[in-house]
Amino acid sequence: MKALKKNIRNAVLTLPLLLAGIAFFSCHDPIFEDINKESAINEDRIKGGISCFVPYNGHVYVAPANDGVIYRKNLNDVRNRGDWESVRCPKIPIYLAKENGCLYMLATEFDNGSGDYDGINMPTKFYEYKTDDPGNWGDPIDTYKYDTSGTYIPSRYKNQHSKVSTTSGTYSIATNTNELFLGNELILRADQRDVRAGSWWCLAGTNDQLIIGSSVGLLHMQIGSTDINDDVAPNEISTSKSVFGGMTILAVYVAGTDMTDGVWQSSTSNEADCVIYAFATGTGSSYASQNGLYSYIPGKGWDSEF
Repeated sequence: MKALKKNIRNAVLTLPLLLAGIAFFSCHDPIFEDINKESAINEDRIKGGISCFVPYNGHVYVAPANDGVIYRKNLNDVRNRGDWESVRCPKIPIYLAKENGCLYMLATEFDNGSGDYDGINMPTKFYEYKTDDPGNWGDPIDTYKYDTSGTYIPSRYKNQHSKVSTTSGTYSIATNTNELFLGNELILRADQRDVRAGSWWCLAGTNDQLIIGSSVGLLHMQIGSTDINDDVAPNEISTSKSVFGGMTILAVYVAGTDMTDGVWQSSTSNEADCVIYAFATGTGSSYASQNGLYSYIPGKGWDSEF
């Protein structure tokens, strides 16, 4: 059983890479500037393979790919670390989505020996649930065959964090080619202008900054610019580089923003005044103790959510 649980943990961390088509910070920014100061990271935190943040009925929900539970936090309480409420759900939740006033969940289960991908057990089927009461999921509304390309995954779960509407227009990332668009215009590729190489996974926005989650951490770009750089002035906000150095950011969310027709609206506040969530993961035993959900809180810096 212990070995199976280990396989499940490894597998769910791989699932967002295989299914969402989200493609895999080491740069400074006002909210990351104090990054070289080490800070103790709370170990009792939400871990797993979070691939989405979904605001629903006054809460933000995450599915950490832990057996039988999702978590939610009241959006009025985002400036306090922690205070996540666990909500029971069927099987192992992988994705959440909001559509037509309902919350959707895609879940799976693992059977020992059910299939092998690079030495780990993989699921054979996905189960989709729909509810307007996240405490009561009922029976599955549909089931889907599992495949590594995500062919059978409903579109509502795909590319959930790839588009942001800002004052400059709508930015989007093509995660398969690591390209950044403004409207239909290609404005930046990951290998251009000394942009740190890596795969781009997710996108969020504030009044003044575009935030890109990548395989090398969090990248930042001034709204209206096409330059990603690390030349920023330090300030009093404390963070720790050890949290994100060399890690992949699977999902990023600015608290209080919402999605309309598949496009996130950027926050009306500047980045340094926003509460920001990020799920970070790294492969191998050296990152095992760091994988999990983190938040940036103005005046408090980055730390794990617990």
